[in-house]
Amino acid sequence: MQKFIQITDCHLFSTEPGTLLGMDTQSSLGAVMDRLHSEQNAYDFFLCTGDLSQDGSLESYQYLKKLIGKDGKDQYWIPGNHDHRDTMLKVVSEDKEMCPVIKKGPWQIILLDSQTPGAVGGNFADSQLTLLKNALEADKTSHTLITMHHHPRPMGCKWLDTQQIKNSQVFLDLIAQYDNVRVVLWGHVHQDSDNLIDGVRYISTPSTCIQFTPDSDDFDVDKEGPGYRWMELHDDGNIQTAVSRVDDIDFHIDYTTTGY
Repeated sequence: MQKFIQITDCHLFSTEPGTLLGMDTQSSLGAVMDRLHSEQNAYDFFLCTGDLSQDGSLESYQYLKKLIGKDGKDQYWIPGNHDHRDTMLKVVSEDKEMCPVIKKGPWQIILLDSQTPGAVGGNFADSQLTLLKNALEADKTSHTLITMHHHPRPMGCKWLDTQQIKNSQVFLDLIAQYDNVRVVLWGHVHQDSDNLIDGVRYISTPSTCIQFTPDSDDFDVDKEGPGYRWMELHDDGNIQTAVSRVDDIDFHIDYTTTGY
């Protein structure tokens, strides 16, 4: 069994304090890590699924790597729409932290880049779809988790669903050809969801800073606290997972804003 921690949508800045809608994102990430350390005794690695920085700064990535690195666990990163991939690669390596395919016992994890430079929404470049197909063809027996930043299925939020991966149907049609795909996991949407569709778990995870209100037509900030996800990958292909949130701190947040 492998157990990992998903950290997503940290929106860190080059300087402290850096705030997003009034929330100090470095402070909220620290609170999430404190909650994690109070609850989890053993885990194997971190998945950091995009929008790790708000300003794409070198300092923000250095801070995140050092903070997570204190646990002495492997960490794997993918970029989100706010991230600067070239700057990320000054801090982490394509051969290690940003390796697109990793093996963990009887599981393989495929990390896809859904970033479209200059756009908020997601899309898979042809090279990413080829990477995915090649990885699935090369290993048809390992249980497979696929992760990316943007959502490949609608969230039921009208404003957020305009940012769904544009060619997500191509992605869904591709993975439907392989019966060893168990989980599809993402960030971006700043909210928790978990749905079983055609034998695959489709899962999103809250941000370590502000949250978005589920099922909202327009941009709306939720009053739920920041959090992380833990997930156990069992040898038989089953998973166990849950979200944990910081619920004992009153963060300063501007709930009146109509966007960011």
